[in-house]
Amino acid sequence: MRICFFGESYVNGVGDPTTQGWVGRLCADAISKGHQLTVYNCGIRGATSTLVRDTWQAEASARFKPGEKFAVVFSYGTNDCWRENGQTQVSLETQIENTTAVLKAASAPWPTLFVGPPGLPGYADNTIRVSDHAERCVQTQKICSHLNVPYFDTLSVYDGFKQWHTEAKAGDGVHPGAGGYGEMAAALALWAPWTSLFTAL
Repeated sequence: MRICFFGESYVNGVGDPTTQGWVGRLCADAISKGHQLTVYNCGIRGATSTLVRDTWQAEASARFKPGEKFAVVFSYGTNDCWRENGQTQVSLETQIENTTAVLKAASAPWPTLFVGPPGLPGYADNTIRVSDHAERCVQTQKICSHLNVPYFDTLSVYDGFKQWHTEAKAGDGVHPGAGGYGEMAAALALWAPWTSLFTAL
């Protein structure tokens, strides 16, 4: 069983000295429960929905083989609303177009999940507007609902990630360390669409 993860620095696990991030921990937990997995972490620091749209299919085709069981997991959105010179890197409209195209293409042949991005307490309002970030999460969730792609609402549980907040504050203000990623992995390990993914495959 092969699972490929696409997204930004939170997928990559930036800030974790063990380099596992939530992806590594989540999949290690699945393996410990008897699931045989080959895991591909294709998270790119600084990735936007546009970069994911432009690259994910080539990345997937290089890793997934016909006849083998596989799934894809996407998680991005933070960098789209990063503001430079007063402008976001990707407009809300373009992000909606990108995400719709990505999820349509992925979910047609493969089991597909979307993990929403975490909150942004470390950002100044002139860098990323919290209201803009929240609205983009809402729009992404609507797209997922329309396409029957399960969406994990990270924002709904993010305030409870105490280690994440502590580690991010002590670090770059954005990325947690091992403990914070562990909290996210623990939350995802209980998510029904994730656990049922193995039954479906």
